[in-house]
Amino acid sequence: MKRQIYLSLCLLVMVMVTACKNQPTATVVPTPSPSVTTIPSPVTIEPPPQQVSPPVPSPVPVKVPTIKPTTPAPFTPKISVPKALYPLPTPVPIPVIPDPVKTKANSKTEPISKLKPPTDPAQQITPVGIGAARIGMSFKELKEQLGAGFEFPVKTSLLVDFDAIAVTKAGAVQYYIPYATGTQFTDTDRIQHLITDNPNYRTQQGVGPGTPIGQAVSVYGGATLSVSKENESREFINFTQHPNGLAFRPKPVGTRSFAGEYPESNDEYLKTQKYDRRAAIGQITVSCSNEQCEQEAQ
Repeated sequence: MKRQIYLSLCLLVMVMVTACKNQPTATVVPTPSPSVTTIPSPVTIEPPPQQVSPPVPSPVPVKVPTIKPTTPAPFTPKISVPKALYPLPTPVPIPVIPDPVKTKANSKTEPISKLKPPTDPAQQITPVGIGAARIGMSFKELKEQLGAGFEFPVKTSLLVDFDAIAVTKAGAVQYYIPYATGTQFTDTDRIQHLITDNPNYRTQQGVGPGTPIGQAVSVYGGATLSVSKENESREFINFTQHPNGLAFRPKPVGTRSFAGEYPESNDEYLKTQKYDRRAAIGQITVSCSNEQCEQEAQ
């Protein structure tokens, strides 16, 4: 019995071994690893920092004024006085809005009558004198030059802060010699200013007191009128070809305060190229600086 059981077990073992031998064996093939191609990362090249130039300010256009002849510097008397007698501002053309009615007064119009120089040299206005009176000569020298027939009364308050010697002939004033108020003008004093409003006295071009401004423009070029509130609101005329040494003051028409037509402004100094066409020259002044007077006296 034991033997049969043993043989059965052996037989069973043999069957199991045979079965195991006939079982297909699985071959494990290793899976190839995928080849990974390493792509290099792109290198970002940064441009070098650029230097930023500071912004250049746009040039501001500069209006170049038209250079015009300048007049001599205003005379400053040796005697201390509150204000200058006749400052001569440099004539500068200013833009004016065209006016169809009044611009004719500023153009070179034909003179109403031909201007003629004075026939008598004693009535001629020059940059250095009026008639026989010369800038720089002493009062005594003038009286000797004029001779008999002339008188020299004092005219008080001819201008603000100025009295004057009135050089008269046959009762008519030929011209004035102004000097500072509060002083005396003696024979040894030298002439530094001469003023005339006598229409018989004219320049070599025929311009004198009473000459319409429009006629003077035909000789000396365009006119610019100005008023200085600091200078007692005296009004002056400057021409584009202004003669040296001379100052022109206009004579307003009627009850007008000024010959020029000025814009409303609080500025101390006003100027215009518009003026009353009827206005004329009222006074002409001849002046010199201290240095000029000293040279004339030598």
